[in-house]
Amino acid sequence: MSFLRVAAAVARKDLRTELRSRETLPALGQFVVLALLIANFGFDVETGGAKVAPGVLWLTVTFAGLVAFGRTFASERDQASLEPLLLTPASRSAIFAGKALAAALVLVACEVVLVPALGLFFNTPVFSLELAAALVLATIGMAGLGCLFAALAAQTRARDLLLPVLALPLWVPFVVVGGRAVQVALGGGGSLNGALALLLDFDILFVVVASLAAKFVLDD
Repeated sequence: MSFLRVAAAVARKDLRTELRSRETLPALGQFVVLALLIANFGFDVETGGAKVAPGVLWLTVTFAGLVAFGRTFASERDQASLEPLLLTPASRSAIFAGKALAAALVLVACEVVLVPALGLFFNTPVFSLELAAALVLATIGMAGLGCLFAALAAQTRARDLLLPVLALPLWVPFVVVGGRAVQVALGGGGSLNGALALLLDFDILFVVVASLAAKFVLDD
């Protein structure tokens, strides 16, 4: 079985399960709207909306990512459906890649709601290819790390506490560089190409490391 076919099959299975159960997407949509509504009342958006918007964007993406990635393996463990999947001849890395891809697409769907809502609440022009590129690149790396730690945390009783403790420190580079890229995309000064290139470097590094480590995490 080829790596890509297995990864696509696992991602398709997870996405179909999510669309049928509607367990994560509605909750993420409500969270996004409520987070922006609270931030809208908490900050002076009339004069400083463009300055506050990148921080609010990444804060919302970070916590939405914890929810999206945390359910990746938790539901499999609860339903005892991960063990039969691991008994197949498919490689552990391909299974992990498929689940990470599905979780990343769920977070991207959340971002599709988040970005227009951000522009509406903060009166900021947000529709640009540069902003979309920064979000997608950061989401890829965050999904790799987030799903790796979700698989590790799912084996413990304190999985809801362990995932943020493990993931958040390693997500800092994506938040810092991604925040800078979004700031430039929204009209701030600086080099956008440099920030996007650095996000791509982080993606390559963390996705490769997570894929290699997933073999050992999923075997436990």
